[in-house]
Amino acid sequence: MRTLMEGLILNFLCTILFLTITPSSSVDTISTAQSIKDGVTIVSAGGVFELGFFSPDNSKNRYVGIWYNKISPLTTVWVANRDFPLIDNSGSLTLTRGGILMLLNSTNGMIWSSNSSRSIQNPVAQLLDSGNLVVKDEYDKNPEKFSWQTADYPCDTYLPGMKLGKNIVTGLDRYLTSWESNQDPSRGLFTVHIDPNGFPQIILRKGQLVQFRTVLRNNLRSTRPTNVKPANLKPDLLFNASFVFNEEEIYFLYEIHDPSLRPRTVLTTNGLLQLLTWVDRKQTWEIYATV
Repeated sequence: MRTLMEGLILNFLCTILFLTITPSSSVDTISTAQSIKDGVTIVSAGGVFELGFFSPDNSKNRYVGIWYNKISPLTTVWVANRDFPLIDNSGSLTLTRGGILMLLNSTNGMIWSSNSSRSIQNPVAQLLDSGNLVVKDEYDKNPEKFSWQTADYPCDTYLPGMKLGKNIVTGLDRYLTSWESNQDPSRGLFTVHIDPNGFPQIILRKGQLVQFRTVLRNNLRSTRPTNVKPANLKPDLLFNASFVFNEEEIYFLYEIHDPSLRPRTVLTTNGLLQLLTWVDRKQTWEIYATV
């Protein structure tokens, strides 16, 4: 009887343990002791963003990406291996003891990796509610000491709080590149970046051909988008935009007063730069402004 009871207790404990580590767990970090496999995700602490493996519409290729949690259809904001898709669901995302994220295929071949010149003692990768995936020391909350972050390597989406521009000291250039198509997140024809030569400008290009440009002014503060074609502008939807140009860096940054609006700026596959906001009551994205 005792052996039977011990067996029942052991089975019960194993069941509880299994339930606590299922893919639905809302853990927001990856440690060096674990890996994220296809079908498993992590979710930011406030439940805003999710990271995992996905396939674009009408594609069987697999990618590691970040998307809005609880928004349908799937809306991605960043893709790790955009130019190097996995062809099956055998991939895994791991964090090395040196603080490097690595995406491996079924034969442990490296498909993609992050990079960092800064060593940290207790590395973890954490998904923040801003949509930024950061690699940092587990016990250090100083954002200036992140060893790597997705915000420094944007794809086609520019989120509030992200810098668009160049670090003059390190040479790091943060710019947008469109997807090739809605089914293919690889680098497309269109780019948006800040040109620091002469009067700093935000320039949208198709290849080398300039499609649009606007001159930036130091200490810019704006509550309305400038040089855009408005679409359904709402007087209560206000944001702050700032431009910084000094000896160390040049960048443009925007922030929204109300984070529940979930704004995102996207460089589309046909070369439009659009600011969109999520409307809960309609369960859809609405275009706020278009260039």
